[in-house]
Formats: sequence, C-alpha cells, structure tokens
Amino acid sequence: MCGIFIAFSKKKPLNKKICDSSVNELFNRGPDSLKVNYFFDNSLFFSNTVLSITGNLNNDKKTVSSKNKKFYISFNGEIYNYKDLNTKYLNHIYDTDTEVLVNLHEKINFNKIPNLLNGMFAYSILDINKKEIKLVTDPQGEKSIYYYNDNNYFLVSSTIKSIISFLKKSKIKVDIDKKVLKDYFSTRHYMPIKKTCFKNINILENSSILKFNLNNLSLKYLKYDDPLDWISEKDYKIYSKIKEEELLELLDYELNSQAKIMLPKKKFGSIFSGGIDSSLQSAILANQGNPSLYLNINHKNKDNINKKFHFFEKYIGKKIKIKNIDHLKYKQFAIKCSKVLSSPFFTHDLPSRMFLSQEFKNNHCKVFFSADGCDELLGGQQVYMQSFKKIKNKKNYSPYTSVATKSNFLKNYNTSKNYVRKLDRFWNDSYKKYSFVQNTKERNILSSLFSDYFIQSIYVANKSTDLICCDNSVEPRNIFIQKNILKIFINLPLKYKFNMSAKGELKQKYILKKLFIKYFDKKLLLKKEGFSGFPEVFYNRDINLNNFVPNRQIKLENNNYYDKTNYKRDLSWKISNLELFLKNNYI
Repeated sequence: MCGIFIAFSKKKPLNKKICDSSVNELFNRGPDSLKVNYFFDNSLFFSNTVLSITGNLNNDKKTVSSKNKKFYISFNGEIYNYKDLNTKYLNHIYDTDTEVLVNLHEKINFNKIPNLLNGMFAYSILDINKKEIKLVTDPQGEKSIYYYNDNNYFLVSSTIKSIISFLKKSKIKVDIDKKVLKDYFSTRHYMPIKKTCFKNINILENSSILKFNLNNLSLKYLKYDDPLDWISEKDYKIYSKIKEEELLELLDYELNSQAKIMLPKKKFGSIFSGGIDSSLQSAILANQGNPSLYLNINHKNKDNINKKFHFFEKYIGKKIKIKNIDHLKYKQFAIKCSKVLSSPFFTHDLPSRMFLSQEFKNNHCKVFFSADGCDELLGGQQVYMQSFKKIKNKKNYSPYTSVATKSNFLKNYNTSKNYVRKLDRFWNDSYKKYSFVQNTKERNILSSLFSDYFIQSIYVANKSTDLICCDNSVEPRNIFIQKNILKIFINLPLKYKFNMSAKGELKQKYILKKLFIKYFDKKLLLKKEGFSGFPEVFYNRDINLNNFVPNRQIKLENNNYYDKTNYKRDLSWKISNLELFLKNNYI
C-alpha cells in the first residue's frame, strides 16, 4: 500500500509548494517514506509515498528507477509473485516488488507485463525515451488510479482529495458532476463507471492501461485483460463432471496456495465475523502462518453472535478479540468515511471496517485480511433469494446492477439512459459468454451474479475498502478475490453456487459452506451478522430531497417524495450519504 501523486503542467512550471501539499494528502497511505522526482524543467512532478511491507526500505528519497534509468515507477500495491519474476527474468537481483516491477520494463514489452502479475496494483511508469506516462490497474480493481486532464494540467493520484487539493491551491474551480449524482439514485448501490462525482476527475477502470504523451499531450486507452474472457465453457464442463469431493479438494488447494504467497513477513491480522467467508479465510491463514490478531466487531443492536466465538477459537488456535461499537461511534466513522472517499458511494459496512482497520493499526498490524466478494459470485445474500424467484425470461435479475427494478426509488425519476445502457450491455455480454449453459434460468442467474461482482464489487466494494483502510495506514488483503480463485467461482455450475434444489442452510454459497464444514463443525454454520452496523441511525427522517440538498446549487430532477412502498431504508441511506458528501466536499 502506497500513495501515487503525479502532476504535469502543460503551460508553465509547477509550483513545488502546491505539489508538496497535495502529496501530504497521501501521507497515511505511505507514512514510511516519501520519494519525489522533478523532470523536464519542473514541468513534471513524480512522487510516491511508501508503506514498507516487503523487503528492505530503500532510504533513497528519489522514486525508484530501472537499472539503466530508462524507466521510473510510482507504485501502489503488492506483487505476490515478484520473487518468481525476479528469478525468471532478472536473475535474483532485486529485493522488493517495486524494484522487480520497474526493471521488468527493460526486459519485457510493456503491454505484456500486467498479465504476468499476481497481485493487487495500480502503478505509473515514466518512460524517459518515449516521454510517456503509463498508468496500469489490476484486474480486480483492488487498487485505484484517479486522473484529471484539462488544458493546463494532467494529474494522477491514488485519491480524489489530493487532486482536489492541487486544483484548489492552483485556483482552478472544481465542479460537482450533476449527471453522475443523477445516476446515484438509479440502482441500489451506485457504480461510478469511469466517472467520479467531480468534473474532469476520472477513475481508470480495472485491467486498463492509460498512456499520456508528454510531447503531443495525447491520451491512449486500452484493456489488457477482460473478466468476460474468464468465463470458460471448458472449465464449466470440467466442474460439472467432477465429483463434489474433488472440487472441494481443488478449491481448498487453490485457496491455501494463494494464502501462502500473500502472507506478509511482518505482523498481520484477520477479520473474523463468524460468517462463512471470514471464518474460512481465518482457518486457511491459520494453516499457513497464524495471524497475530483476530478481530471481531460487536454491534450492540445485533444478535449476540459473540457468545459462540469460543467454539471457533479451538479450531484456529488463538483467541478472537472482540471490539465494541455503538451507534454514536458508527455515525462518527460514517462521517469520516465520506471525507476519505470524496464520494457518496459507500455501503453500510464501511464505517465498521474503518473502525477495525484503526484497531489493527493500534495493534501494529500493517496488513490484515478481509473476506469479500463471495456473496456476489455465489449468491450469498438473502436479497438474491427474493430476486431469483422471479426469473421467467432473459433479463437481468441482479439486485444491485439491475436498473429496471429500482425505478421506484423516486417517483417519476428519470434514470440516465447512458448509464442504463452501460449496465445492460455488461449483463448482455456476460449472458452471451454463458451461451454454453443450456438451462435459461441458470444462465440468467450466472450472468446476474457475474455482473454483480464485476460491477458492484470492483467499482464499489474493492475501491472503497482500499481507500478506507489505507487512510489508517493499513493494507487490506483478500484471498477470495484473486484472479485464479475468481475464475473458479465464475465457472462453477449453479448447483455449487446457489443451489436451488438444496434444502436448508446449504442453499446459498453451497460449495463454500461444504468447505467450511471441512474446517469447522457444521453446528458453527451460524446466521451471518456481518459488519452492516447501524444505518438505522440515519433513517428517522422526512425523506424529501429538498430538505437534504438545500441551497447547494445542486438540483436533482423531480425531487419528489420517495415511493413509500419500496426501498425506504436504502433510499434513506443514499440520501444521508449524499448529504454528508455535499457537506464535506462541495466546493
């Protein structure tokens, strides 16, 4: 985990004080070191804040360069297979993943490198010879890059707030994008695809490369990988034919292998909610390198699942530490989340996750493991049960990415046609990719789950988790959302994901529950409590948009009262977050 900030001035020399101030916004993302270079007559500022996790920290104050000084790198993330790459291509020369990554560019064609990487990453390469800045993001969207481009500046950062800091101090007006906020009410959890809620500030999509030429000022965009291509008829047929026991062995082996290469050398922790995903991940980590600290959070308005934690402790061989959070503390963290994200786009669990990341920091854990992503790909939430009962024909029945069923958020509210087309196109493309699935209902569900993960998780959950946790100088990791694991989940037949024929507690997330039973007692398949926290503290309101956006110079179309028969809680949460965003970020 680190922070990236790059500034290129198209017309005049950069102001060093302004650049330094913008980098300071990234201090929490890299408190161990700050590396800075100026290039080309002070027109280019290239910087990197560092949180040291792998290898020895290089005390050089300049950003890391390749051996022949042809390439410079500003890097955020972790490359888990960097030692293998070091051995294969660089003869064991380098100590850190950053050094390995930048020196690969002297050995291998640039466009081929991202596909060699096992990890989470967002990085920028400065190509001295070509006078080009190249931005790269990982396939899972775990690490983000934001960029700004106008007639005066090209700016790159790990956060929106550092870009805004630069613009404000440069006396450049920053406007909120009303079109983006309009789409905010279109779905249950809005997915900001390419856009942010600030004009001219964009987010680079997952699996993407963006090239900015310093001479002609051109931008070139390309995708080096497409998750749709991970859908495989061959794998689907293999998983359909093999015995359940063999599939469990394969999944168990892959999860343990991934955990092994992701373990940090330094002290680390694990979130333990009592649910399937976090319990299973904690057990796997205990097999490989027993975390220093297991943390659970106790929400006082929840059923007391903590009474049963001592049953889990004997399986993982360590005590689970329980942290308490009340509604007042939850609300404080919700406000802080809004400031950190510079966005109203966050879910109920993030305030609690921020609280937990703070606790890991207080216990000197620079890395902790969370468990996300399985609910979307394996249909692990109750809302899927409700949605999939309705399936009759070719249609997106996703509770998160489907717009049609969410039109009742607001009466007479006109959803952006462009946004609808984007979501529909993604679902239709996945439906085509699953053409080898003969059963129409299964094909619909597989397409809906795929869409939910690769829009909801990538554009909301993964990016938000990174921003929230890194603000506490703690890096989140997750074995379930790595590419090799995701490809297994994507290509499983429905009977192993959302088993419509199964009875009782094994209906949802079927294969993970079976694997859970292998590590724990079946009696410990408890009702999931999760980290949703206390969104009800925001609910007791008169839901009229005019009450929440007064004198903001922001007028959303058709500010009518919500349809009281649908989505009262979700709408209240959305409006509350919009209000927090406007209060904290409106310029």
